[in-house]
Amino acid sequence: MRLPIFLLCLLGALSCAAAPLQLTDEHPVVRPAPWLEYLLPGTELDFAEAARAEGWRGLGGDSLSLGYQDAPVWVRLPLRNASARDDWRLLVEWPILDRVELRLLDPASGRWGPLLQAGDHLPLSAWPEPGRQPLFPLAVASGEERWVYLRLHSREGIVAPIQLITEDVYRAQEMDQRLVLGLFFGAMLAVLLYNFSLFLFTRHLSYLWYSLYLLGVVVYELSLSGFGVLFLWPELGRPAGLIYAFSALWSFFAATCFVRVFLRIPRYGGWVLWANNLLLGYWSLAMILLFLRPQWLVALGTPVAAILSCLLALATAVSLWRRGNRSALLFGLAWSLLVICTAVHIAALYGALPLNQFTLRSQTLGFFSEFILLSIALADRINRERAARIQAQAALLEEREIGLAAQQQMLDVQRGLNEELDRRVRERTHELEQARLDLERANDELTRLSYTDALTQLANRRQVDEQLRLLAGRELAVLMLDIDHFKQINDRFGHPFGDRCIAAVAEVLRQQVRRSGDLAARYGGEEFIVLLRGCTPEAAERIAERIRVEVAALALVHEGETVPLTVSLGLAHGRGDGRGALGAADQALYEAKQGGRNRVCVAR
Repeated sequence: MRLPIFLLCLLGALSCAAAPLQLTDEHPVVRPAPWLEYLLPGTELDFAEAARAEGWRGLGGDSLSLGYQDAPVWVRLPLRNASARDDWRLLVEWPILDRVELRLLDPASGRWGPLLQAGDHLPLSAWPEPGRQPLFPLAVASGEERWVYLRLHSREGIVAPIQLITEDVYRAQEMDQRLVLGLFFGAMLAVLLYNFSLFLFTRHLSYLWYSLYLLGVVVYELSLSGFGVLFLWPELGRPAGLIYAFSALWSFFAATCFVRVFLRIPRYGGWVLWANNLLLGYWSLAMILLFLRPQWLVALGTPVAAILSCLLALATAVSLWRRGNRSALLFGLAWSLLVICTAVHIAALYGALPLNQFTLRSQTLGFFSEFILLSIALADRINRERAARIQAQAALLEEREIGLAAQQQMLDVQRGLNEELDRRVRERTHELEQARLDLERANDELTRLSYTDALTQLANRRQVDEQLRLLAGRELAVLMLDIDHFKQINDRFGHPFGDRCIAAVAEVLRQQVRRSGDLAARYGGEEFIVLLRGCTPEAAERIAERIRVEVAALALVHEGETVPLTVSLGLAHGRGDGRGALGAADQALYEAKQGGRNRVCVAR
């Protein structure tokens, strides 16, 4: 029986005419949408049956977005590891999928790899690697070819932005994203606590519903970003899916209540009041059905209702602004920013816009902008109400000359209230300024990280290219060096020891290249570059020789064995285009390698 099964699996794997996706060292991050194929079977299939099935279709876009599906959706991807790395990962940037199942098929032998599962219906401990989003290790050695088969289950729409990424790049990318999302949640928590404290002080329902709306959005973003499953409810399993759905429905309900109170809709009546009442009833019913009959939500048209709610909110703001409601203008601007950013987010998910970290997180940016503007709108209304009260008091003083003492006492009380309101407005302004400064500091840190090699803390290739551009036309010595026999070191002693060797050479460069204006950088892998500005050829050759001697003197020990380490160096000196000197140094490095290694070769 095994031979027929093997042949059927092999036939299923080879039935797709698409060329496999090539994983290369030059592209450590790949979005594989053009290579993806999907299958919508009418019956339940296992992996072997799916591999043999007909009807696979190309994606035809930049993102996997298939809408609501009653049954699981199958996705497959042919790939070949043409890189020297074996630490590739498949990252699904959508943590709210109910379940994602992955298996690898070897087309040469017809053998399946182990089943890997993740999703918000599973506890985090059951995921192959814990993280914010489903992350699957791909056991594909260099030079091997595999078919990746995915089975996607989701009670919501099938959306699955996918990246193929190496482990080190994933760690760096994840660190950057956690920093930005941490700043977002910190700012939102500060805004939430501040406005809830204002409600406790003023008992104004605008602040209450604003705080409840913000709370729902924070929980929604915790689910959508994966922070919730990673830090707050990692082992909750299947009920975790309700958190995302309920927070989304609650956000619409609380936003509708906030609009009602903040814009004083009952005062205006007419269609705006009728529409607001209809939306309140709809979202209340949707929250009830979520716990009693969740399958009815699709029939209830929740996505259409969400779009309709946004449009009605904008139409209400425009209508009330034309009737003289000044708060409606700022509210309309805040809501428009959220709608635009959400539209960018949805367009990227459905392939209408390029899929990247900005478009994936544009809705988060929209929420942040909206809440900042709504806070300003609330403060503006406080000032206008205060001004109106002062004007009314002045008119009352002019009309009544009797009871001046009582009126003076009332003014003193009002002055105290005004001072308290001014203090709160100043505190709010200070908090907003502090949030802006925090964002600027975060941007500065991200810029620094983009110019620094994570392993050695030297400059990276991007900074070398920038320096070469700035130093064009100046006298420049370029020193290019490469660790000798580095592949053999990695193969024999392992990649962690290879990283130690790279770090040790980087430390030698840090000690030997100390002049102001000089630059030592990791150019890639085991290759380094030193830019010596205004340095004579003789002085540059002395520096190169010192570096060679210092590296040769290193005594790195691995499990009791001393591992010799040497470098070959190529030196070029020139004026004008720095890239010409860079090419000459590279040729000199090649000659040093050919000449026996552990030597300095000067370009002639």
